[in-house]
Amino acid sequence: MKTLPVFSCLLAARLLSAKFLHITDCDETYNYWEPLHYLLYGKGFQTWEYSPQYGLRSYLYLMLNAIPAWFIQKILDLEAITVFYCIRCFLAIVCAALEAIMFRSVLRNFGSLVAKQWLIFQIFSPGMYISSTAFLPSSFSMFATIAFISVWWENQYKLAILSVAVSTLVGWPFAAFVSLPFLYDVLVRKRLFRMFAFWSFLFATVITVPLAIVDSYFYGKLTFAPLNIVIYNIFTQHGPNLFGVESKYFYFINLFLNFNVIWLFASLCPMFFATKYVLQKLNKSKVSSFAALWRLSPLYIWMLVFFMQPHKEERFIFPVYPLVSLSGALAVSTLLQNIDLALRRCGKGALGATRLMVTYGVTFVFIVLSLSRIFALYVNYHAPMEISYSVETSPVVKNICLGKEWHRFPGSFFVPNHYRIRFVPTHFNGLLPAYFEENERGSTVVHGYFNSMNQRNDYMLFELSNCDYMIDFDNGKSFSRNESEPNYSKDSANWTIIHSVPFLNALSSHSFFRAFHVPFVGHKYVKFGNYNLLVRKT
Repeated sequence: MKTLPVFSCLLAARLLSAKFLHITDCDETYNYWEPLHYLLYGKGFQTWEYSPQYGLRSYLYLMLNAIPAWFIQKILDLEAITVFYCIRCFLAIVCAALEAIMFRSVLRNFGSLVAKQWLIFQIFSPGMYISSTAFLPSSFSMFATIAFISVWWENQYKLAILSVAVSTLVGWPFAAFVSLPFLYDVLVRKRLFRMFAFWSFLFATVITVPLAIVDSYFYGKLTFAPLNIVIYNIFTQHGPNLFGVESKYFYFINLFLNFNVIWLFASLCPMFFATKYVLQKLNKSKVSSFAALWRLSPLYIWMLVFFMQPHKEERFIFPVYPLVSLSGALAVSTLLQNIDLALRRCGKGALGATRLMVTYGVTFVFIVLSLSRIFALYVNYHAPMEISYSVETSPVVKNICLGKEWHRFPGSFFVPNHYRIRFVPTHFNGLLPAYFEENERGSTVVHGYFNSMNQRNDYMLFELSNCDYMIDFDNGKSFSRNESEPNYSKDSANWTIIHSVPFLNALSSHSFFRAFHVPFVGHKYVKFGNYNLLVRKT
């Protein structure tokens, strides 16, 4: 297959994500879109990770997106929300281009069948739909992993070292785990010590120096953010567990939602290879090497490390999503080979129609479930993206308040620049973000209300009576002033609904039918409320 048609198909899928995907993680909003909005427009929320006394997040990653966004903004004079979608489209183009490169590498290393299946799995995967245009370091590291895997397999070791260095230093330090098999290959098997040391030092220096300069400028003191985040997550007693822990089944469920049957095949891939080895021995045929499993080893190392961590988040698996697709494609291919070997062992003919039935059957089920999942994400959860930018412009500063929906707010790109986003009290007892100081060196100001223990500080809370607008989800409950999270949509004495979009009531819906859209049947098992923009009555 030619590269251009492959790139075009991937780009179409990624642009659909850029347009229709809601922000799935509040960390993306407050740790990345908000600081980026501050860099572009001089106003945005700051989290404790960006406070100079902690300095966990690198501004260099933000600048990679802020610089092209600034040029687009200045040249075309676009609204903030349009700039938001331009950035997403930029991410979509980069992701599709890198995936097209990886496709060529998969084709050369594994053959046409595996390459075509990998391409289909990448295009339709809900996991790639979510991660490809997410403004997160883990997505950036996924881009770098795609580049790394592609050049490693082609023995382009210098580019592989560069990819890992960029991913680890600019993106996410823990992305270095993906390079462990490469290090073994280069240092133990091939003993390329001098080459590795020279290029690692060179690339690390080229990246580290501007990274330290940029971060030190914005934090107002010498800062190296990648080191700070490693120290916080590994060398403190609590680590990231302060922000919640999940069950050992979290990633298994999450990966099924994002890759459905392909995740099942990917999980069984090592077993399929072991079975193939035994069958080849029994048939006295040439025993194939485990080169394919070796190339997939970054995926299994990643799973071993992150599945064991108590603190789990969907985005932590982003960097190896393309390898999940590849593992699934290889598992299907190996299963077919195993069936063929088993039939020969029994003295019967080759696969014939069975090969087509398995290949097309698995692909069909995967595509149907994937489209069902992607459509469910849009129908069930897209409301916050529509509600926020429906606020009318005003010549005076007004306050838009967030209560229980603070974690679904898509960010300041979606509201006029002179509006202020405020937080009113809720059940949440953690640490809310606060505005950057709105001056030239506002990012260097140290605020006493931030802490690294996720302890609540009432400084961030706003008086309800001063709210001009409210974004609220009507979950069907009646309004009660005595509740900590009142249903403001039912408070008709003080609020008027000016815009409303259906939004899934997860607590009242069946878990399967809220995860997958099933036409003609699913509506019986799910319940929607209204996601509302309220204006205070005068």
